Parts: sequence; structure tokens; C-alpha cells
Amino acid sequence: MALDEVRIALFLDYENLALGARDQLNGAAFDLGPVADALAERGRVVVRRAYGEWNSFESDSRMLTRHHVELIEIPQRMGITRKNAADIKMAVDALELSFERDYISTFVIGTGDSDFTPLVHKLRERDKRVIGLGVGGSTSALLPPRATSFSSTTGSKAWSPSNAAKLDAPGVGRRRKPATARTPTPRHGREATGPKTPSGW
Repeated sequence: MALDEVRIALFLDYENLALGARDQLNGAAFDLGPVADALAERGRVVVRRAYGEWNSFESDSRMLTRHHVELIEIPQRMGITRKNAADIKMAVDALELSFERDYISTFVIGTGDSDFTPLVHKLRERDKRVIGLGVGGSTSALLPPRATSFSSTTGSKAWSPSNAAKLDAPGVGRRRKPATARTPTPRHGREATGPKTPSGW
């Protein structure tokens, strides 16, 4: 593993993603494949975890297992809803990991739930890059501005390579960098050339 290789942790609030895809994408299943491929091009995904009650998502669990995702079971317990239990467990695990494995520089948080906004904020305080992953129409408007970048499916299309490529798109509402002075055009009428700004993480 190269010392300068980007290390990525992937956390999925799976019930939120699966139900969001079903409701917003004409019954389509959430497909992690294109996202996994896009992340593999950007670094090494060293942690993959999905949280849910897997008896309700048997076919989905098989798809996730093919992508080497660890399935974290969240059973129904007295006095606490399954959703809240999953949210708490995922947030605690992600934050603990940011302390235990400081070499992980990028956290991908798959959810459209605004309850994860404090987690995103805390990870960014710890100088982590946070990529949000959601389903258009079921993603809270509070979440994308907090992430470093946010990718969301929209309309009737399920995840596709073109959607996954948007993982580098800035989060909606992020503060823009101050405009820089434009390079003057040389007398000969040609534009001045210079080093290209890399598209990066």
C-alpha cells in the first residue's frame, strides 16, 4: 500500500438508502456497484460497513456481501426504535474509527438523514474529507452543505457511472472560494497558458 494512497471508510445507513431508492427511483433497488467502482479509482476502501435489519433486506445483503461490505445487524429492542439504534451505532462507529485509524482521510457517509449532520460536522472538525451519498428526493436539504462533497441520484434513474462520477461535486450551498484575478490575454490574441488545476479530492 503506497504511503500517499488515499484511505477511505464507507458507512451506509442502508435502510435509508434502500427505501429512498424504492420510493424515488420507481422501485429500483439501491446498487452499490457504480459507487464502489468510483471509490476504487480514488483510493483504497479499507472499511466497508452497512447498518440495518437484514431480514428485511435479504437480496440487498447478498449484493453488499459481493462488494465485501460488513453487515452490522441492528435488531429491534424495547424502548428504542431500530432506526435510532442504527443511527447511533453508525455515528459512534464512524467517530471512533476517525480516532483509532488516523490514516483514514476520507469518510463516505451513505444516508439522506439530517440526523447525521453532527457526525459530518465532527469528522470535518477532525480534518477528514466527508463525501455524502444519498438518493434524490429523500435527502434532507440540511445534509449536503455540511459535507465536503455530496452525490445524489435524481429523477427516475438508479445509480449509474455518471452519477457515481459526481462524488467529486461540491456540496450544495458550500461557501465558494474567492475569485482569483484573471490572467491577462497576451498581445498576440492567444490566451495565456499555465498549469492546469487538477480535479481532485
